[in-house]
Amino acid sequence: MTKASAFLALLLAASICGGCASARRTGAATKDATVAAGREVGDKTEDVAEKVGETTSDATITAAVKMKFASDKAVDALKINVDTKDGHVTLTGTVNTKAEADRAVALARTVEGVKGVTPRLTIRSA
Repeated sequence: MTKASAFLALLLAASICGGCASARRTGAATKDATVAAGREVGDKTEDVAEKVGETTSDATITAAVKMKFASDKAVDALKINVDTKDGHVTLTGTVNTKAEADRAVALARTVEGVKGVTPRLTIRSA
């Protein structure tokens, strides 16, 4: 092989290696961007899952409170509305006596996941 051919071969090999290094850098940058985007999507997915879990828990709490009311003879379950937000239960409606209102609050507090109970119950006047 002549010196000129050897030089051209060396020059060609160097440019190919340079291209490979550039491709590696581009590939690494693309990988890093993809991993970062994946983490961001993963974080958003966790946030959505957490919110869905909270919503499900609130719905579960509401249903459990209503079931407690329905199975208790001292509380008229049909007259009491139950709303749950972030584990906090609000009771609204009309009850016959203060004892019924107190019983409704006590029952709601026994449900797993209830963080607090706000009674907004009206006692029917005689």
